[in-house]
Amino acid sequence: MLAPLKDRSQIEREMPPLGADPHINRLETENLALRQALRQSRQAQKRSAALGARKVVAQSNEISRLQSLLEASRERVAALESGQAIVELGQRLMALGEANEQLAEAARRVWLLDKTVCAAHEECTRLARERDRAIHCLEANARAGLKVLD
Repeated sequence: MLAPLKDRSQIEREMPPLGADPHINRLETENLALRQALRQSRQAQKRSAALGARKVVAQSNEISRLQSLLEASRERVAALESGQAIVELGQRLMALGEANEQLAEAARRVWLLDKTVCAAHEECTRLARERDRAIHCLEANARAGLKVLD
């Protein structure tokens, strides 16, 4: 980068009329071209700096996200290493085992009740047949007795 001039009079001095000295004209043209190139270079550097700053911010955000994931993973590993997860799983297994036993007992009771209901149904069917036979016999006897009296 160029250092600022302490004496601006060097820049602000009176310019000789154009065409007076071809060497001065060439130098002035080169100076204008260099100024233009310097301006373009500064603009490119500003764009590059802004892009670099955006990348730095994005990477900082990604680092922060990854650090929080790392911390969560460390806490999970610490919980697993402490054995607390195994204890909790054991407690859940015991509770589920007890629930399974209760379910098996309920299933046995349902099976027994189903068997009892089936036996009661068969008994009801047998009693209904006997009732029907008894009614049939009574009707037959009643008809036979009426024929005798006639």
